[in-house]
Amino acid sequence: MKTIVKIIVCAAFLMLPYYGFSQSGYTSATDMDVKGVFIGGTYTKAQVEAKWGVPTKYWSNMSEFGLDEAYNYQPGNLFRFSDNGIFESFYVRTSNFPVYTAFSGGIKVGDNISRIQAIGLGTPVLKSDGTYHLNRNNSDDPLVFKHTNGIITEISFVSSI
Repeated sequence: MKTIVKIIVCAAFLMLPYYGFSQSGYTSATDMDVKGVFIGGTYTKAQVEAKWGVPTKYWSNMSEFGLDEAYNYQPGNLFRFSDNGIFESFYVRTSNFPVYTAFSGGIKVGDNISRIQAIGLGTPVLKSDGTYHLNRNNSDDPLVFKHTNGIITEISFVSSI
């Protein structure tokens, strides 16, 4: 019995660095998506291109955590995947990439900021820099909306982990 406990404790200590140093912090997909690709979900290049088409530019490199990738869809839409395909961040500047599509088609660039609350995502908070932030599900990472006169001009999300 004592040997089994020692093995379990050793196994837990061996796995600890993996969990402690993982960049993404996600264990599964969240309910936030961009045109059907979910933040926290794991995707291959072929799967991303099947959903969004071939990017204007694509970059990849190996890090200590695995393959990191960036997809650029002109004009000005950038999506980052890390740790072998985990979708972690994006900057959307056109209406081609709606966010939270399960909520009445979602939110897209060109919508009025009031649409966020109208479709049931919650109330965005106006920050001192003029952007609106939306935090859902007690997340530390807000969805950020830039706007001009209440019309969304950019939607971004960056994971802090």
